[in-house]
Amino acid sequence: MKKIKILPLITLAMLLSVTYFAYGASVIGSVHDLSLNGGFPSEPCQFCHVPHNANPDPAFAGAPLWNRIIGPVTFVVYSSATMNTSPSNPPTGVSLACLSCHDGVLASNDKHSLYNDPITHRPPDTSSSPDCTNCHSEITLGRPSKIKTPGTDMSNDHPLSMPYPTAAQDPFFVTPPDSQRGWGGPSQNDVKLYNGRVECASCHNVHDPAVSPFLRKSNAASSLCLTCHIK
Repeated sequence: MKKIKILPLITLAMLLSVTYFAYGASVIGSVHDLSLNGGFPSEPCQFCHVPHNANPDPAFAGAPLWNRIIGPVTFVVYSSATMNTSPSNPPTGVSLACLSCHDGVLASNDKHSLYNDPITHRPPDTSSSPDCTNCHSEITLGRPSKIKTPGTDMSNDHPLSMPYPTAAQDPFFVTPPDSQRGWGGPSQNDVKLYNGRVECASCHNVHDPAVSPFLRKSNAASSLCLTCHIK
């Protein structure tokens, strides 16, 4: 009989365990898990992502296989005379994907609809959307809505979709170890830049609720803020 080498198997199991905990908690069961038990959509991932026939809009290029729609919306973005870079308007890439749910514009149907029903691969019937009460629990349970919305007026919110300033532009910003990816390493538990730009997901990891509200790391003693800001 051949001898089974147990040690390598134990080592592999330990490495997998370390990898799991390094990446933190799961989106499953978090407020970003919009699935319904036996309802539509039945898969947690498919409310935002669809493996086939995803939204081809190039505006969502930073959001893999995006399954949401955002209509023509006018945003008011943050501005200041002391800023050395300028936010895009409308926001771009991954930030626009976040705003396809969080823009706070609730009157238009396309802000609620999926781009494609993950089962039929066709636009879903939004006239009787069965997923309404999963986000808007106040409708049936008298509870506050789960959705947090900055709205379209983001003039008093942290600027986003802007190039991270260089040391020459502003010496009061920390120079990241990687000018394109920021501080985000394999664990994803630090501030991340997207092609050198600050986006919603720079500070928020939407798949990991371990640090509320989906922060990439704790902001105790302003540690998250001080990752970028010297002052």
